[in-house]
Amino acid sequence: MEIVTLVSLLSLYCDFTDAECLVVSPARLVVKHGDPASSNCSSDIPVEMAWEATQGGVGLTDNKVKILRWRVDSVTDWNIKPTCYTDGGLCQEQLNITVYKLPDRVSISYRKYPDPMVEGDQYLLQCLVQNIAPIGRLTVTFYKVSTNGERTVLYTQPLNNNIQQLNNDTREPVNESYSLQFSPTSVDDGAQLLCSAMLDLGPEGPQPPPVMDSNRLNTNVHYKPQITMSPGCFSMSITEGDTLSLNCSAKGNPAPSYDWLLSQADPNPMEERSVVTITNIAKSHSGDYTCIARNLLGNSTCTVNVEVTVDYLPIFAGLAAAVVVILLVVSCFTYSSYYKHRRMGHYQLKDMLPRRHKNKHVVQHNGMDQSFM
Repeated sequence: MEIVTLVSLLSLYCDFTDAECLVVSPARLVVKHGDPASSNCSSDIPVEMAWEATQGGVGLTDNKVKILRWRVDSVTDWNIKPTCYTDGGLCQEQLNITVYKLPDRVSISYRKYPDPMVEGDQYLLQCLVQNIAPIGRLTVTFYKVSTNGERTVLYTQPLNNNIQQLNNDTREPVNESYSLQFSPTSVDDGAQLLCSAMLDLGPEGPQPPPVMDSNRLNTNVHYKPQITMSPGCFSMSITEGDTLSLNCSAKGNPAPSYDWLLSQADPNPMEERSVVTITNIAKSHSGDYTCIARNLLGNSTCTVNVEVTVDYLPIFAGLAAAVVVILLVVSCFTYSSYYKHRRMGHYQLKDMLPRRHKNKHVVQHNGMDQSFM
């Protein structure tokens, strides 16, 4: 308690006295472990001053000076706290220095890996950051990378987000593990999971803040089939005699198997494949066609109502053609009968014989009969 009071009095003394007040510039340093560092301590008037530090300490000067430099070729002390002070310790200023180290490795895993994930189950993702300092400036983010390369943030562990870090002033490198509960869905199948460690050291630190990504986990998510039949469960009409083709497609992991049911005709599977085809379809084929896609995790169904209709246009055309033929036959018969009646009904046999006239003589000439008056 007495030491704290003495330091406070010394600070007040420096605040109100121009003489022997010290200024450290830069006042804050962020240094990578093993790199050089330096800072100047200055006074408005010449004084005897010194630097006290576990590395690069400078003893009290013999002469009064206005500037005294502290310098280290390689900072290796994680808890270094260089302090500049004047003769007698009447005034002193401490250099705020942060020594940092990027992690050696960042890795991600989950409890059941490499077993396949199952849709809806809970999994504990763990991100391990190894040999990093200072831990209190670390931010960890979990990502999901979709099959098209889009990165989505699942969760970010902000700075000083737990009591352990709030109460932890450890500056030396440590290993730290972060966790996240993850419940996959079918859209996560084939995606990748990763985590990243970002060391945010403020404006004096490297910009942008350094980030290290973990390895990537390829997710294999098992889920029950989801029928993707296009245009889906629907009703359709088809003309008798045409070919019916229904293609049932489904997404699922493991890959689904298929059955087709025609409920109105036979309750047993009629096809054990994704495509059902009926050529020269008949009216009796009308009804509900149900596709069942199944795997070990469950099944999905889709029903298509098929109505087989009759195309009456060819029938009408045939009837019309038959009527035309019949009319032609009747017309021909009628005309023929009428013509014969007109030509044969008004002539007698005697009209066909040559007439004999008075005063006419028939003389045979050259083998031919000729008549002369």
